Amino acid sequence: MDLISRSIARIQHEWMGRPEHVLFFGHGIGDDLLCTAVARELKKRGAGRIVMFSRHPSLFSFNPEIHAVYGCGYGTVGRRRYAGYSTIIPQYARYDALMDKDINQPAHFIETMCGMAGISGEVEIKPYIYLTDDEKRKGKLVSRQLVIHTGGLTGDGRMMNKEWCEGRFQNVVDRLRGEVNFVQLGNSYEPPLTGVFDLRGKTTLRESAGILSQSMAFIGLAGFQMHLARAVDCRGVIVYGGREDPAVSGYECNENLQGLPPCAPCWQRSRCDINRECMRMIDVGRVVEATKRQVSLWGHPVVSEKTLITADSLLTQVLTSTSQSPS
Repeated sequence: MDLISRSIARIQHEWMGRPEHVLFFGHGIGDDLLCTAVARELKKRGAGRIVMFSRHPSLFSFNPEIHAVYGCGYGTVGRRRYAGYSTIIPQYARYDALMDKDINQPAHFIETMCGMAGISGEVEIKPYIYLTDDEKRKGKLVSRQLVIHTGGLTGDGRMMNKEWCEGRFQNVVDRLRGEVNFVQLGNSYEPPLTGVFDLRGKTTLRESAGILSQSMAFIGLAGFQMHLARAVDCRGVIVYGGREDPAVSGYECNENLQGLPPCAPCWQRSRCDINRECMRMIDVGRVVEATKRQVSLWGHPVVSEKTLITADSLLTQVLTSTSQSPS
């Protein structure tokens, strides 16, 4: 954070007053989005000003639960905690490098995060992004719009076990062409598809959210785009395979397609002794039929699932690592 940014942050702090809570996860964009669920539940319980530390401030634009966003990192968060601020770092997992494995609680990520923030009682399993009417209107690009995200490989290639088999997303497009119009979102380095409206690398986070908000369904993998779709009530077809348990990282409104060899869920990032059999178990036909079912529900309300955090369960929610989390 440069001198000008620090000065602006100090002026804002002095003008707006001391926050009741400082919320920080790390640097993952999906994790930052999940923090909106924590902020919302804190506000339901009468919390005052909540400040978010994030590199992705646009996620929180127009969010009534977040009063300010600062682009700060671990060092600043540590100083705020030392100074006596209520600093919430709801990291739901730790990474075991030796096993190449994420270690997390069996509860849903959002439930764990809320528990780590000291929240008890009923919570909704849903992240939030607040779009303007204009952003929603601009998100409508074609009739019978459906978003697809191939994932490809992340920039550093750490999540091989989230990837579906090469060529199968294209086969899904080919099978459904004429029934829906595909919009491909994602980063520019991800594999392109033919027969789609290709917007890889051409949209902002909020533009992507607007497009998802006007789409009949989303097809993709477990990760940020899945959480973004849920934030705008877009049902999804998620190719999970066997790395993750959808009950922990997913949403009931989606069709979560699993492959379940004996080792699943393994929670390993890239190491696999059986050549990702869990992903090869999910054929194109399963994705196509699941998509048709989700499209048939277009226009019907998406109901938020809820869970109950009891006072006795709060102690089980604490994970003591600041390692990078899986999303």
